[in-house]
Amino acid sequence: MLSAKKKDEVKAIFFSEFHPQAGPIVSYQVPDNFISRDLFDVVSVYVIPKPSLYGKIITVNVLGHGMVGCPSSISNKKYERNALIFNVVFVFDSKCDTQPYEAIVKKLCKYFTDAEVESSFLSNETSRARIPDILSDIKDGLNDHGGACVTLDDTHTIYLTTLHHLADPPAVADHHVPIFCNSSDDVQGYSWDLMVQQVLPHIDGFSHVACIAAKANVDITLVRLCVQHLVYFGVVKLIPIFQYSNVYLPTPRLGTILSDSALQEKCRKFMTKPGDPELAISAVFTAYAGLGPGVTVRDLCCRHDMTQHHIDERYLIQFGVLHGLLRRLHKYPTLLAEGDNHEPWMIRLMTGRHCEDEICCVTGYSQPELDALLEEDPHIAVCWK
Repeated sequence: MLSAKKKDEVKAIFFSEFHPQAGPIVSYQVPDNFISRDLFDVVSVYVIPKPSLYGKIITVNVLGHGMVGCPSSISNKKYERNALIFNVVFVFDSKCDTQPYEAIVKKLCKYFTDAEVESSFLSNETSRARIPDILSDIKDGLNDHGGACVTLDDTHTIYLTTLHHLADPPAVADHHVPIFCNSSDDVQGYSWDLMVQQVLPHIDGFSHVACIAAKANVDITLVRLCVQHLVYFGVVKLIPIFQYSNVYLPTPRLGTILSDSALQEKCRKFMTKPGDPELAISAVFTAYAGLGPGVTVRDLCCRHDMTQHHIDERYLIQFGVLHGLLRRLHKYPTLLAEGDNHEPWMIRLMTGRHCEDEICCVTGYSQPELDALLEEDPHIAVCWK
């Protein structure tokens, strides 16, 4: 998460300032000659703008380049025009997401401002000669490691870190099942807050959120927030409840398990029990290919001898859903006409928008009980999707 994405790498950094006679100029840049005179003439009004924009983040897309800067001004009578006006501008490809770098640019300009106020770093010819090397170290550090630590002088050191924006996590429902993206051992060493620590031991890839809340003796609202937090940081993913009556469909990605050696290794690691022989990927593929409309997991187990191939059907389904090889086909009950025998929860939940898993979780019905109720009522239709 903290490492810079190659596609969003910093192409160049340049230091610009307002020269008392020449006006806006590029004093230093890395790599050399990346910003041409013609290009700078186009963007100079945004690099050294009007005073009302000082201290503001300015983003410009022009001629295939995305630029992010934060124009700064230091007022003092010792300067020729009573102010030192400068900007440090990061340059990217125009299609890059520059948002993660905005805070970095603003922070870097603040570092330079402090160094100038306290030790005249920018106005002293000897110290400012180090600017190209400093910009080069920052560029390389951000691109290679997602961060940079560069010494300005005896009293100032620059610390910068890239934090890429993550998409908002999906809403977590009571019937969702969290499953670790990697081994649960990989997350035990992190300094999670007490609530997360209380929930983590109950995440097994089979227990849904409501079940976890009961096991952990934690309010279900807090468990939902906790799981959402883990989803946001890529620790867990959400999958449907596993039941032998479930129906799954192979996705177009299924074929990748035959050609992707890394995925095959993950599959063996995920599904092979200690002491069992190496898992045959062909057997896994055959099992996945046997799923489809009208075929439940129970049907699959009857048609294929899972024990012969040392396959646990629960982990088979888990792995397929987790890696996008399978998708669950859900049942959505729809009440076509309300009657006196229909309870309020049926009117509220049987709208075609709530799957059977959710309804069972809310009402406490088991799936066989709910299925029996649906079969007996001619006013309820079931949509599979």
